[in-house]
Amino acid sequence: MDFVLWVSRVMHIMSVVVWLGGLIFLNTLLLPIAAYHKETRITTVLEAQRRFLPFVWSSVWTILITGMLLMVLSPRFLWFDFSTRWSQLLVAKQVAFLLLLFFSWQAGKVLKRLDESRASDDEAFEGWRLTFQKVVRRSILWGIVALLCAAGMAVM
Repeated sequence: MDFVLWVSRVMHIMSVVVWLGGLIFLNTLLLPIAAYHKETRITTVLEAQRRFLPFVWSSVWTILITGMLLMVLSPRFLWFDFSTRWSQLLVAKQVAFLLLLFFSWQAGKVLKRLDESRASDDEAFEGWRLTFQKVVRRSILWGIVALLCAAGMAVM
């Protein structure tokens, strides 16, 4: 049983690193550099964003499955008992995960619109580019909230 917990923790953490690290890379490096050089329409930038989405979805499934395992196998977990600080942080972490899931789905939809508007006028493309940037930033924010909840759960 200890091995299952250990493997679940490692896979859970690695998936979070891939998901959140990729979002931070997009937000702090790729998108600002492309905007600075006025090359937001080039195929390489859009392809990098599009190719990141499968990593997001594989991370989502891994986080979901390992998170369920870690939750159910924890001795602190009791179904529908929210009286302890640990269980309250768990609920907050689950809500943050659901919001991350929603924003990732939304990013995929916005990325399709961004790709479609690449050949059209500047206003539509720029609007979708800014929307994509906002969605990525919201995802990073909720990812940090989920990490803080997990850190609080580990301390308690």
